[in-house]
Amino acid sequence: MKLRTLTLPAALSLALAGSLACNRESEAAKMADQAAKQEDSRVAELQQELADAKAGKTTSTDDAETSKTLEANRIKALEHQLADAKTRATAKKKEAAQLAAAKEVKATSVTVPTDTAFSVKLSEGLATDKQQSGDGWSGTLAEPVVVNGTTVWAAGTPVKGVVSQSVAAGRLSSGKGVLAIKVTSIGDNGVDSDTHAVTGTPKGERNAKYIGGGAALGALVGILSDKNNKNDHALGGAAIGAAAGTAVAAGTADTVIKIDAAAPLSFHLAAPETVMLKH
Repeated sequence: MKLRTLTLPAALSLALAGSLACNRESEAAKMADQAAKQEDSRVAELQQELADAKAGKTTSTDDAETSKTLEANRIKALEHQLADAKTRATAKKKEAAQLAAAKEVKATSVTVPTDTAFSVKLSEGLATDKQQSGDGWSGTLAEPVVVNGTTVWAAGTPVKGVVSQSVAAGRLSSGKGVLAIKVTSIGDNGVDSDTHAVTGTPKGERNAKYIGGGAALGALVGILSDKNNKNDHALGGAAIGAAAGTAVAAGTADTVIKIDAAAPLSFHLAAPETVMLKH
């Protein structure tokens, strides 16, 4: 049997090709590993946030009764978010290990900036007599999310979230109630969004708002404690605005507060998210 002897240029070409393949593999693996670390960081942040909430470190003193009710609901929501984040972290680590073992994988990473807007079509309507604080909900992106010409998440991408507050109208000392939700993941990426909240009274008054920033609980306490909503724009640094064009159930003399699935809901990212795109 004759052995084929490679010329020096051919040997160098093969070595270079192998090196490029390894680089492609390592880059994809590095991105996946970074994604896993990002999810681990989210887990750690949620654990700390939950610990602080249980220790009463974030409880507002504006309205003790309302604050206590909303804080208890927030703890349930955080427990749900933490469980989901742990599941995603495990999945991300598994993906990183698989990519490290793969021969050739092409991928790029895109950072979606804070305040990026996106709209979500709910799978079903939500209501205070059906969903409790800490319950999960699902939907899909109504429109693609595009960053610098690159589609990061296509329209129809699955979205998951959590009910952060569910209090029927008339249950709080002010006579109001609230149904609030936020997004926790888009596709297989964990995200942090602002809060979409619908407040209401037993008379059927309904008011949809979005609450951004890191003081959502204090903002809600202020809104629900203030009968005239005078403090909407000065609540602990939270960004508050009317959620125009969103699906709010028609007001009737009812204690149930609803968010309909008829029209998409608008949200914004509360923090930047780095997403790996495979090619």
